[in-house]
Amino acid sequence: MDPLPDVSVIITMYNSESFVQHAIQSVLQQEPHGLNIEIIVVDDGSTDASCQVVENINNPAIRLIPLPVNGGQALARNEGLKEAKGQWIQFLDSDDRISHDLYQKFEKKLQPGITCYLFSFIRESTAHTLRQTITPIEDKRAFGHFGGSACNKFIHKNICLPFKPFRNSDICFTVDMMNEATLNMALIPDAYYLYNKKNEHSITSLFDKVEFQRMFNYLLDQIAKSDRWTRMYILEMGIAFLFDRNIPLAVSVPKAFLSILRLYSYLPAVIANQNRHFIKSESI
Repeated sequence: MDPLPDVSVIITMYNSESFVQHAIQSVLQQEPHGLNIEIIVVDDGSTDASCQVVENINNPAIRLIPLPVNGGQALARNEGLKEAKGQWIQFLDSDDRISHDLYQKFEKKLQPGITCYLFSFIRESTAHTLRQTITPIEDKRAFGHFGGSACNKFIHKNICLPFKPFRNSDICFTVDMMNEATLNMALIPDAYYLYNKKNEHSITSLFDKVEFQRMFNYLLDQIAKSDRWTRMYILEMGIAFLFDRNIPLAVSVPKAFLSILRLYSYLPAVIANQNRHFIKSESI
């Protein structure tokens, strides 16, 4: 019997024939490490040759799960979670990549009691040209590292919750994680998730006013259930989401968004108590 994987990498794709091979190869072509990796590729009803591209890679570490219709990234990721056998869960979008030594550095950082390991984003202007760092590793605030994405994390399977059925479900997913009592985080310095914002078909490049309203209402509901640290995180991620997508405030943001500004009053307390879930890792 084959040993259970240490890490389950869940890749969701929709019409990603031009990108998905680069994503998978960034997992397969890592610096030497001792981790057992499985790659679960969930095809969300693609109408192009995405599935054929994955099958042509012909690697036993890859499992392809084709869904009959396009149901959205949240549903596809949840299907991947059902199939995952690894102790750690990592999400990778089909048009993105990871740095070549990520697993080597992750393996060195493994320590008892940590349930989530974080690493930084680098935004890419093309498939191969790096631009600015989105989440600077020098920022000592835990919520500055946590980010609004599911992809810059290794998450222990015991705290990896299902995704809410929103188009942009990552922020809601991370807020749910922030409210987990067993969430303890550590950083992996100088390790990166390479985010391809220029892919016009990427789910994270799309904006839908109705979907945003639903997502925002969910976040407002979570404010009443969260501690001050998580409330500040919701504020930061909400504003970052708006500006990252150039969403016009007067057109797209519900009036209720203005009420979230009162969370600024929590900032001093948040900074004073920033280590609630955060365990700083030593530099490699």
